[in-house]
Amino acid sequence: MNRIFTLLFFVSFAHADAPSTILVEAEQFAKKGGWLVDTQFIETVGSPYLNAHGLGKPVADAETTVKIPTAGNYTVWVRTIDWSERLKLAEGAGRFSLSVNGKALVQELGKGAPTWGWEKVGATTLPAGDTKVSLKDITGFNARIDAILFTSDPAMTPPAACGLEQRIAWKIPGAPSPIAAAGDYDLVVVGGGYGGMGSALAAARLGVKVALIQDRMVLGGNGSSEVRVWAKGDTPPSEYALADIVLEFADKAKTSPGPAEEFGDDKKEKLVRAEKNITLFFGHRAYGLDMAKGEIAAINVLEIETGALKKISGKLFVDCTGHGFIGQWAKADLTMVDKGRMGMSNMWDWKNQPTATSFPAQPWMLNLTEKDFPYPRRGLAEWFWESGFDRHPIEELEVTRDWNLVASYSAFSAMKNHGAFADRDPQKHANAEMTWLAYIGGTRETQQLLGDVILSGEDIEGKKVFDDGCVLTTWSIDLHVPEEKYVQGNPQHPYISRAIHRHAVDKRVGYPIPYRCFYSRNVPNLFMAGRNISVNRDALGTIRVMKTIGMMGVCVGRSAALCLVHDCTPRDIYAKHLNEAKQLWKLPGAQRYGTLDDFEKTLAK
Repeated sequence: MNRIFTLLFFVSFAHADAPSTILVEAEQFAKKGGWLVDTQFIETVGSPYLNAHGLGKPVADAETTVKIPTAGNYTVWVRTIDWSERLKLAEGAGRFSLSVNGKALVQELGKGAPTWGWEKVGATTLPAGDTKVSLKDITGFNARIDAILFTSDPAMTPPAACGLEQRIAWKIPGAPSPIAAAGDYDLVVVGGGYGGMGSALAAARLGVKVALIQDRMVLGGNGSSEVRVWAKGDTPPSEYALADIVLEFADKAKTSPGPAEEFGDDKKEKLVRAEKNITLFFGHRAYGLDMAKGEIAAINVLEIETGALKKISGKLFVDCTGHGFIGQWAKADLTMVDKGRMGMSNMWDWKNQPTATSFPAQPWMLNLTEKDFPYPRRGLAEWFWESGFDRHPIEELEVTRDWNLVASYSAFSAMKNHGAFADRDPQKHANAEMTWLAYIGGTRETQQLLGDVILSGEDIEGKKVFDDGCVLTTWSIDLHVPEEKYVQGNPQHPYISRAIHRHAVDKRVGYPIPYRCFYSRNVPNLFMAGRNISVNRDALGTIRVMKTIGMMGVCVGRSAALCLVHDCTPRDIYAKHLNEAKQLWKLPGAQRYGTLDDFEKTLAK
């Protein structure tokens, strides 16, 4: 029914006398004020959106200008959600208002339906030409807006189906533009975390022409200032020099979470941009791909702040998305745990200020006491603020993140407003201020893309020898479960975890992960580097830390260069060129070749 309605509705725009309709994507606002672009949930929301992440203090207004094609009476619609009501809590955690040419059309939005949908804001008369639109945050608690629709057709209701593919088909002003070619590369790397950076840098230094696609404006993934997980995984002596490049960009944070500057966002970006063979697609989100003859031919991306659609073609591809999206879209063999998986963390920080501060208690917050959460010592709320154990890691990921926000806000309110951990001193937290809370979540487990070897925990504990063992994992088998003593008071959805460590890996020596875990067994030109490699969930517990993932990327990047020289698949590297690959993995990280031809000539010698 939605598809039929959408078709009938948008066919009407083809007529010359059709009413004017303009779509305004919120993430494309010219001045975002204090609103942040949230790209994490495009697969379910349909688009990036603006998030007023103010930690209880309303953020600065966002503003933009919209060109109205013809003067007339316009109805204004806004696509938003009441996110606290979706969690079955009191409504309206994130409320905001929208003004057109300085006039507020409605006093409060974000206090409506518990699902993403269009709210009718009101009607206004607009002249042709520039119209100023502004967003005012009311609560400081994560109001969010996906898009605004202006239409001069009073009978029109925007279609409910708002996925990116549907928006592309709308063909109205403001909808995503027709897709355009954005280059042809030897290697296309999707995801700018440690695996993506390792892959791109290692390949580029061997003369490979690389496209590195990252949906945010910082590199490092969980090891960036946005998430602030320090880089773990040791780099013990090895016959392979896979750690060299990783140590060039790995952070040296003293705490997790630590101050933003300790995570070296600028250093990471500078390192990547210094490589002439890398084209960095910052702020571009992969949303699909093209296949040809059973292989991936191109990645389709959305440039988030312009709405431009681009096609990035390549010969080889690396899935460093963590979630395994590239493999999923290419119909790679994969597996996912049904329930009881590890969750997502949103860490936070607080500090005592020189004078007293306030934090607004809200009706949607959980009624917590000090029995319901661990005291965030040293001002740090660490990795164990985690939920999503029994939620779908893609379809319910936004809900998981929001539950983490609620738990964090509620705990801090319990400290500030209800005497939790006050130790008989009601003024203990009078000067405490929440200074940071990650709105970008750090996910541990989604789905695994399957290669020719599926590494298991038993393999690691038994020290099974593989002839293609290369990247050394040194972290123990570390799986997270809800912390029982905090589940008792919050059986609905736990938000505090504990780690179960099986100390099976000697960090002084490490256990070599086989190369055959780093490529798809049924998509011939797909590599992977990250937590989505070919392992079972016990093995995931040890390979998922960042320095280890970075070394995976270096192994993959160098192996990709060898694939290009021999015009072969990733599988062929193991079957036909393993000894050559092993020599290549020994290269010092600083070794460089200007072009692939230069590398090939040296290889021939």
